[in-house]
Amino acid sequence: MHLVKVIFAVTIVAGILFGGCQVIDEPISLDNLPTAKVNMINQPILVADQTDEAIGKRFADPETGSTTAVQSAVAWSQRYDDLTKKNEATMAKNNEMFLENNDLKQQIAKLKADLDTANTELAEANDFMQDMHGELTKWKSDVLGFRNEMRNARTSELEALAKILSILGAEPIAPADEKNIVSQNN
Repeated sequence: MHLVKVIFAVTIVAGILFGGCQVIDEPISLDNLPTAKVNMINQPILVADQTDEAIGKRFADPETGSTTAVQSAVAWSQRYDDLTKKNEATMAKNNEMFLENNDLKQQIAKLKADLDTANTELAEANDFMQDMHGELTKWKSDVLGFRNEMRNARTSELEALAKILSILGAEPIAPADEKNIVSQNN
């Protein structure tokens, strides 16, 4: 049974190979597709003349006009080497700038943190100074407000001292004499 299947398959393949070759050589027509007919004007096909001067000078330098293909290839190779070196230098500079940019970003982050800390400390110091200014202003107003009471207290102390001295037997000093004593001491 298996042998019959193999023989049948080989016969079909041989028939396709021999009979199908003629079908492939024939063009397939697709006339059933609706398309607009395009009228092509027969124009001559342009063919480049192999002896044209432009083709012969395609490797020539336009300035000198007397270079060969080898010289042109060497010149282009030299330009390629120069541009490769420039590209490498540019890439190296780009990498350096990238690293410098990252360093600067880190420094900026650190400086921003320091600035925030300094701003916080400055705000605290400003609040402290405002509190101290308020206390100083209060103290000055208290001292100046009680200036007359302090003078009265001082006068009372001096009167009490004068009474104690008069009880102890000291002689009272005349007010005119007080001015003379003060001027003599100066």
